[in-house]
Amino acid sequence: MSEFMGWDPSELGCYTFNALTLDPYWQDADYFPYFIYVDEKIAGFALIRYYPIDRSKLDVEQFFVLRKYKRLGIGKKALAQVLKLHPGEWQIRVLKENTLALRFWMAAVRAVVGDEFALTSEIDIDLEMDFIRFSYK
Repeated sequence: MSEFMGWDPSELGCYTFNALTLDPYWQDADYFPYFIYVDEKIAGFALIRYYPIDRSKLDVEQFFVLRKYKRLGIGKKALAQVLKLHPGEWQIRVLKENTLALRFWMAAVRAVVGDEFALTSEIDIDLEMDFIRFSYK
């Protein structure tokens, strides 16, 4: 995300985070943190929640797969597993500038629901984003 948001790492080469954003994943029943593993090694993570603005929708807040595991179907498999754990109404938000992520998400969503989704452009807080919305039962 630093590519699109302009974030810089600290002097130690680490990115900081806002504890108020991450703490609910270990404290609130409406937040679901997942690590993605490949051969018992961490390959990424998914942060899923009920969307605070519309709590009827599940939302992919963050989703990350290490570069070495990209293009191997790992992300698609992880999405399919998360959807099985949380059937319902879903949305995935993608920064407008992140065209590669949008291409991934369109393929991943099509793999599980076919063409039964909606793609819209909207402002989310203060950023223009593509929203992919669909049902998974």
